[in-house]
Amino acid sequence: MTIWRLLAVAAIAVLSAGAPIRAQGFAGPELKVESVASVDRVRPGDSFQIAIILHLPPGLHVNAHQPSDPDLIPTEVQITPPPGIEVGAVEYPAASERAFSFTPKPIAVYEGEVVMLAPATAATSLTQGVLTLDGTLTAQACNDESCFPPSTVPFSLEMVADVAGAAVKPVSPELFAAGAAMGPGGEGTPQVGAMAASGSRAHYSRLTKFAPPAEFVRWLEEGASPEKSRLSDLILGGHWLLALPLIFLAGLALNLTPCVYPLIPITIGFFSGQSGGSRRHLLGLASLYVLGMALMYSTLGVIAAMNRQLFGNQLQNPYVLLSFAAVMVALGLSMFGVWEFRVPAGLTSRVSGRAGFAGALTMGLLVGFVAAPCIGPVVVALLTVVSQLGDPGLGFGIFFALALGLGTPYLLLGIFSGLIQRLPRSGEWMNAVKHLFGLILFGMAIYYLAPLLGRSISGVVMGLYTVGAGAYVLFFDPSGQSLRRFFAAKRGLGALSVVAGVSLLIPRAQPAGIPFEAYSEERLQEALAEGRGVLIDFRAEWCAACRELEAKTFRDPKVVAATRGLLPLKVDMTRWDAAQTQRLKEEYGIVGLPTVVLVPPAPGKAE
Repeated sequence: MTIWRLLAVAAIAVLSAGAPIRAQGFAGPELKVESVASVDRVRPGDSFQIAIILHLPPGLHVNAHQPSDPDLIPTEVQITPPPGIEVGAVEYPAASERAFSFTPKPIAVYEGEVVMLAPATAATSLTQGVLTLDGTLTAQACNDESCFPPSTVPFSLEMVADVAGAAVKPVSPELFAAGAAMGPGGEGTPQVGAMAASGSRAHYSRLTKFAPPAEFVRWLEEGASPEKSRLSDLILGGHWLLALPLIFLAGLALNLTPCVYPLIPITIGFFSGQSGGSRRHLLGLASLYVLGMALMYSTLGVIAAMNRQLFGNQLQNPYVLLSFAAVMVALGLSMFGVWEFRVPAGLTSRVSGRAGFAGALTMGLLVGFVAAPCIGPVVVALLTVVSQLGDPGLGFGIFFALALGLGTPYLLLGIFSGLIQRLPRSGEWMNAVKHLFGLILFGMAIYYLAPLLGRSISGVVMGLYTVGAGAYVLFFDPSGQSLRRFFAAKRGLGALSVVAGVSLLIPRAQPAGIPFEAYSEERLQEALAEGRGVLIDFRAEWCAACRELEAKTFRDPKVVAATRGLLPLKVDMTRWDAAQTQRLKEEYGIVGLPTVVLVPPAPGKAE
């Protein structure tokens, strides 16, 4: 121990002994401590935070949790949780370095309002009732000239334990946001390799949709808070007459996103395979198709919101992907006449009519899975609102209105595709068109198997298939040859397909994109400590918008230049049930993909 440390400790001891004479009595000033939970009630399996606030009057300070000298008394919090609640390590704020008259060397202290955070998790077996969390805070208060004897202040926190699905409201979000924003290098930042509190990084600026390069650069410069829209305010305020039409329009707008690409050939293929029928019959089929789609989309949305799951994660399940691939192959084979959707007795039989309607509804339910990855800022906001409402019925209604908007164009597309069957069938062009649809559906089967095959293998398979499909149309499919112009156009499509497939197979230099690294807490902390911001891309193979970002935005020279001062990290959530993925999903508040998060450097650390 240096001479200065000895003198400082001796001075503190002497001044502490003299405190009864010079200060406010032997016990010293009374420290005020309060505690608050981040939510108004706790449900089984919930993760939340607990804040312990020490209020220090002007002129007083306490030693930091990690004091400058080991002989100084640290500020420490001890928590005894009730049964069913698990509390993690307390996170302490960054300390200030202050010099005092009794020592020329600055020491680490806390002043003013000191907020300490602790992550907590409720057991899945938690039962209803009132829970009491007890704790103590130990600290030594000092002023600029003297210190008082250490004191231990008890505190308690009552929490309401409720059932799963109960409505939960945030409490003092600004308090927990401020605590979560504590910069690197201070005690409030998790140490290298440690896990931040659940949800502690959910307040960072984020982008939750495909953005072209110019918009992405603008977001980097201006930032954007986690989604909170006027639509959310209308829903939480109960203004349903205004909210529902806006939700419907938001669903329509989802059709402008890349996630709808798979829905188009599936819809055309299904309705093109229907055998005849009146316009009224086709309208009924298309309506049930969209209804099934809306029912499934709404159900998945409510489940994701109520259970804090990732919306659209079903498309990482191998069984779901294999099932979709099988359905695409079956639809494709029907286009080649291997089997047909034709109902034996036509529309004259009530039984067959019902069978056709049941098939349309079932197909719509399957397509609802495909639509699940369709997400954007509005969907993220709705997922958050439904989670806050805690009412599955209301949540289903919200997502049903959204899904109806998403499905409306497919109502028209289904009717149009079905009406093709009413055109004269004598010509061979109908079989040729059906063969083209069948080939597209076989390609969709490969599309759904891509996450299982891997990006490189699936790219080669898709390239070979595209060449093969084009060659088949060009040389081996005789349908439509009696119609010269039609046959020439069809062969032209085959030639284009061959060229496109070959281009997929030929390796070519790609523009240097953002040099993403695999996510590492250690790398993140190093970058923040160096004063660099961090860009985190949460993506998955089944997310069409994610692939659009990677192919177009992240390779743009302007975007690469704009991110040069950042550390780019990537989190692959294709297998979202992995332990690290689950932790990061909770930590960063991820509810859907794509999500790109911008973590700024700590104040005063920026380069």
